[in-house]
Amino acid sequence: MTSPAAIHLVGATIVPGAKRPVITGDILIVGQHIAAVGGDLSAQARAASAQVLDCRERLAIPGFVNAHTHSNESFEQGFYDALPLEVWLLWKYPPAAIARLPERVHYLRTMLLAIQCVRSGITTVQDDLINQLSDPAAFDGSAAAYRDLGLRANVTTSIWDKPPLASLLWTDELMTPEQKRDIGNLPSVHWRDQIALFERNAGKWDGVGAGRIRTILGPVGPQWCSDELLQSVTEISVNRRCPVHTHTLESRMHAVQGEALYGTTIIEHLHRLGVLQPHFTLNHAVWLTDRDIERIGAAGCSITHNPLSNLKLGSGVARVRDMLASGIAVGLGTDGTSTSDRADAFRSLGMAALLHRVADQDYDTWVTADDAFEMATLGAARTAGLADVVGVIEPGRLADITLIDRTDYGLIPLKRPVSQLAYAVNSDAVRTVIVDGRVVMLERELTTIDEVSIKAEIREEAERYLRDHVPLMELQAAKYESYYRAAHMRAAGIPVPADAAPIRVGCTCHPVSMPLTGR
Repeated sequence: MTSPAAIHLVGATIVPGAKRPVITGDILIVGQHIAAVGGDLSAQARAASAQVLDCRERLAIPGFVNAHTHSNESFEQGFYDALPLEVWLLWKYPPAAIARLPERVHYLRTMLLAIQCVRSGITTVQDDLINQLSDPAAFDGSAAAYRDLGLRANVTTSIWDKPPLASLLWTDELMTPEQKRDIGNLPSVHWRDQIALFERNAGKWDGVGAGRIRTILGPVGPQWCSDELLQSVTEISVNRRCPVHTHTLESRMHAVQGEALYGTTIIEHLHRLGVLQPHFTLNHAVWLTDRDIERIGAAGCSITHNPLSNLKLGSGVARVRDMLASGIAVGLGTDGTSTSDRADAFRSLGMAALLHRVADQDYDTWVTADDAFEMATLGAARTAGLADVVGVIEPGRLADITLIDRTDYGLIPLKRPVSQLAYAVNSDAVRTVIVDGRVVMLERELTTIDEVSIKAEIREEAERYLRDHVPLMELQAAKYESYYRAAHMRAAGIPVPADAAPIRVGCTCHPVSMPLTGR
């Protein structure tokens, strides 16, 4: 379906943005942008020959921005249960068991996530595409899927350079000689070659889809990257105003690694390197100290909050209220669908509003539905370098708008739209999604692809992946789980500075000695 040059949304209940008054009226879209909001815009719409969409039973909200996800996990939804981060990483990314896949498989795997995103009202995706083989086909397939569906997407080129054993702790004591030899002999790609891949990806894809597709920098995590790599990435980021996304302090193990590798917190180390800057986003950032939060806020960095995966992996509860109080832009993400298990903005929205209440009885400090809504819109847009163009419904901004069914049971009666979206509504209420002034879903029907045929192809490839690749991955993971389990349990008993954070007061950690056995 080709969208008209102008679209007239008539009579909508409009939530212009987080913590802004709700209004009733029209929205006029001309080209990629919002031309006017509010009142009767019929005369302007007729002059623009606009297509009319009757929105009298629709709630218009800014399109959600998924601040952090991994499309490469889409064929493993719900596969894993009761595993902490490091052990889950072993099973999802086992040594020497990641297969080189055809570009079409990467395309279909990303399309699965992208369709889920659209159906939950997401208009922008920030895909931290983990590409262990540094394979151009992975990026090409993923970027093409977003282009074809019509989503706005920032896609990372993942970069790291430390040998696998360099960031692992206690290997001499806990790892068998065979395990050490096998992991130590894994091939690696020099970080300069990975930067060259970023340049190649950017040259091919930046600006594709009328500007919707963008290549960004994805150093996987500080403990897996040399200081030289991080500083080089920062130089590129500052010179090009390009976002950098990196996993930081997601788990307690990360905090232990920071102290072991740098003799200080990871944030303090990044500060000393000079890599904390306004284009730098930390994914998760659960294990922060007070000083860490001050550093991040002062540097103008952003954080992505991924409450579902943090809970599922037992990583902890991020200090979102303290982050917001320090002026940090916090964006809401679904994380990958192997840890959150569905790219659904509404699941993350409700969880972000509720999770933080477990730690404090002073309800004046609780994260609210309005806070969560801001994280899912303008806050997430900040992490994507798009805060000036999306996240709010107002003239001049790009026309990324989601239309919600006002007759949904969760909106009867309609009193507080944002709270009801967070607590009472699910993604089934999303009816129409507009990205860049183009209707990509109209009354639940995708307009840019043949969903029936592509769903059949996705299913066929996912079943083949399950049959041909997952058994080898599981076989490899089982070889190393004894070490990862023992290391995880040891880290659980080691005090770290972030233990003193208010959200963890009352938690008592005891050293645990674990035998070198599997499950």
